Amino acid sequence: MIAAFFRNLFRDLVRQPLRTVLTLSGVVWGTFSVVLMVAFGESVGQAQRKRFHGMGNGIVLLFPARTTLPYQGLPKGKPVRITPEQAEDLVRKVPGIELLSPEFIQGRRIRYGRQEFLSTVRGVNPSFERMRNTIAARGRFINDRDMEERRRVCFIGDVLAKDLFFETDPLGRQILVEGVPFIVVGVMAKKLQNSNYNGQRDERCAFIPWTTFSALYGRKYVSNIIFRPLDPGRSAAVTQDIRYHFAKLIGFDPKDPDAISDWDTLENEKMFTVFFLAFNIFLGVLGSFTLLVGGVGVASIMLVVVEERTREIGVKLAVGARRRTILTQFFSESLTIMLLGGFIGFALSTFVIRLVQSLPMKEVTDFVGTPSLSPVVVVSTILVLLGIGTISGLIPARRAASTNPIAALRK
Repeated sequence: MIAAFFRNLFRDLVRQPLRTVLTLSGVVWGTFSVVLMVAFGESVGQAQRKRFHGMGNGIVLLFPARTTLPYQGLPKGKPVRITPEQAEDLVRKVPGIELLSPEFIQGRRIRYGRQEFLSTVRGVNPSFERMRNTIAARGRFINDRDMEERRRVCFIGDVLAKDLFFETDPLGRQILVEGVPFIVVGVMAKKLQNSNYNGQRDERCAFIPWTTFSALYGRKYVSNIIFRPLDPGRSAAVTQDIRYHFAKLIGFDPKDPDAISDWDTLENEKMFTVFFLAFNIFLGVLGSFTLLVGGVGVASIMLVVVEERTREIGVKLAVGARRRTILTQFFSESLTIMLLGGFIGFALSTFVIRLVQSLPMKEVTDFVGTPSLSPVVVVSTILVLLGIGTISGLIPARRAASTNPIAALRK
């Protein structure tokens, strides 16, 4: 039975080689398109998500501003000023905060030898490292003792380290920040980052204890506050509790949305995820239309095969073959052609993906990612292939099963 099936299939394929090649090429190209589009779409999404997390994972930023609503006889336009001590006290006063750091931000000239750059200097505390993914590749980040003793130590970004020191090891060396000496205690590991708030990206920043920053530059009020909630699902509620706390402490309407503006990166990440899901679906649908053309070709060739084998079908029906058997036979042949073309397309797309992975294009892959045959890509392609194969196989199979045996034998 199985041998007869493959014998008939092989006969139909080699009878018209040009027709067979053109039909298979449509399926091969369609499968090739689906695999590559979904693979590249997923890699772009992963790369951009990684770059987005470069700024921090699950963090909320608060920016003190000015009131836009009058409050208890005070006119609108009152500046909201928060000290770093008040900011750090939030961990005790407001429940639901895992990590928090006040932050001072200012552009300063940083010099080592003859090299001088205008870079962003950030005054922060040790919790900043975990929230903002400023992980040390060499040395360490700022610690509690640096904070207590107001040490003149700094942690610098990898690009700033390369600009200042070239190939020299920066650890333990002294740099000048607006003429004030600082000891480099650590260099940040290279990370991808596609967004930031005030100042330059972390790779070009210098990080010092906020206690040192405040003492040196006379800054009393923070530029912003960064925190990470214990429960990511309660980030909005914790932000509102912080706003109410400062409204009572400083004196402004707690319903004033502009007194303390916020940037909840968790909400941005949700929008980001939805966007790339829609983007991948669009690419998958686009590739599926290409595969659909191949499916139409398979249906067409099988309809011709049914027409050529009408007498054979009539004989089988006349000697007692069930219509279900005829339907299964031609449906199986159609699906086999689809799967054969799909297998070839899969093999070609896998070769192309492996080739792209081996190419030295780090700058490109940092932005668009590296495509791979992930479970999502494989499963989605197989489902599309089986779906189109089923539809394109049922059409000629139903035509064959509905053949009138008497009319067929007269041909």
